[in-house]
Amino acid sequence: MDSKQFIGVSGRWIVVWLLALVMLGGCAKVNMDAPPEIVYGRDICTRCGMIIEDTPFAASYMTTSGEPRIFDDIGDMMVHQVETGEEVHAYWVREYETGEWLRAEEAFFVQTSEIHTPMGYGLLALKEKGSATAVSLRTQGTVMSFGELQQNATMLKSSHNHSGHNH
Repeated sequence: MDSKQFIGVSGRWIVVWLLALVMLGGCAKVNMDAPPEIVYGRDICTRCGMIIEDTPFAASYMTTSGEPRIFDDIGDMMVHQVETGEEVHAYWVREYETGEWLRAEEAFFVQTSEIHTPMGYGLLALKEKGSATAVSLRTQGTVMSFGELQQNATMLKSSHNHSGHNH
């Protein structure tokens, strides 16, 4: 093999390796510690199959295997996790007043029948306990931590019939 043939063969292998690297780079790793992106008005709720439209009530979690789950209502997220028993790496909720994502463990929750959420659970997430208390007083609601919400998730499922569904 002369030097021109060798360069031609080597050049082809370089192209193959470059293509392989580009393809591997396109397989972006899932960020386990960030909420999944939701395209409002297009993406559908993992549990109920309805289009997610209302930002303040959206929720999500990332399974320990890196699978994102997205929901149109905090209650749907909680009930889905109880039903499936999926192991969760991180829970995320939208802050009711600002729309920012919060880790659910850091949020305070208000359950109220005065504010209609997409699936009728009446669950709102707030960043500050004072804000949660103020909203609960205005709406005759109950304030709870995420731990308390998790303890009540089974009760949410049994007491809910989607009658508040407003899609």
